[in-house]
Amino acid sequence: MCRMGEIDMKHHLKGLGAAAFGLCAAMFGTQAAAAQDPVIDVHLHAESVSAYGPPGQKMCMEHLKYVPPVDPVKENMLQTLGAWNRNPGCADPIPAAASDEALMRETIAVLKKRNIRGVVSGPPETVAAWKQAAPDHIIAGRQFNLAREADISADDIAAEFKSGAFEVLAEVTNQYAGHGPNSPAFDAYWAAAEANDIPVGIHIGGMPPGAAYWGTGARAALGDALLLEEILIRHPKLRVYIMHAGMPQFERTFALMQQFPHVYAETGVMQTVMTRGGYEEFLRRAIDAGLGKRIMYGTDQMIWPGMISRSLDLVEATDALTPEQKRDFLYNNAVRFFRLDDEE
Repeated sequence: MCRMGEIDMKHHLKGLGAAAFGLCAAMFGTQAAAAQDPVIDVHLHAESVSAYGPPGQKMCMEHLKYVPPVDPVKENMLQTLGAWNRNPGCADPIPAAASDEALMRETIAVLKKRNIRGVVSGPPETVAAWKQAAPDHIIAGRQFNLAREADISADDIAAEFKSGAFEVLAEVTNQYAGHGPNSPAFDAYWAAAEANDIPVGIHIGGMPPGAAYWGTGARAALGDALLLEEILIRHPKLRVYIMHAGMPQFERTFALMQQFPHVYAETGVMQTVMTRGGYEEFLRRAIDAGLGKRIMYGTDQMIWPGMISRSLDLVEATDALTPEQKRDFLYNNAVRFFRLDDEE
């Protein structure tokens, strides 16, 4: 009676008792969950909620649409933007998790419900805890920043990878520390990644409004995917994916990927901060550029677990991709890049 796709439930259950209807609805829901196609989210975070500022941070869909204009003479830039982050102005903001424990619990619950396996980066001990809590849904990433991890050498990274401590060197956030992908300070790490076949996910592209005033060296000019070109020439066996797809300099990302067919990109945070029309236009442009087999799905979920389902709902609903292209984007391309066993 309750088989999906064969009957109109509302019509055929008319007249059944409440208990029968409830049982059938429960069966239907269980089958729907079991039928959820697998998804790989290549950009997730496992960090402390406090790492993102004072309590109450909220995220909007189409977030950048709500950035307020700032008068630099009459206002303190960072104070104004901080207040905006707590009250961004949309009708239905996504709230931050209430605690670190809630962040892990709520994120893992969504991963299980939506049949998602995620590449998760953060402090190694935090990622290890998440991996232990949900081993079937977590791929351990190793965060890296030349300023924050200044005492971690390229040899240390190689040794950690060989020990199984992590599976992906990501997210590399050197841009926030004033280093582009081609910074000489990172040369040894690129060499170690190539020599040990370590997949690398590097932040290239947009940053939060006001990041240049944080005093860390963050610069928009360093978010240029073409800065990877000489690295790829020197390290032709390097496996690397461009996080955020170089947003908003997409044409430069496409130019690099067309020249180097082993380079992939992912869409972390884009489906949340861009307008829906802008995001769908990016997907269409990527397909038109011949990159449908190398664009991967990512959310960049940080402290807002609700980002995951809202982002996935947007992708599943869009007509910018065919069903086959959606499966490549949400799953197949990541399986290929990370060389995952499909059964795994």
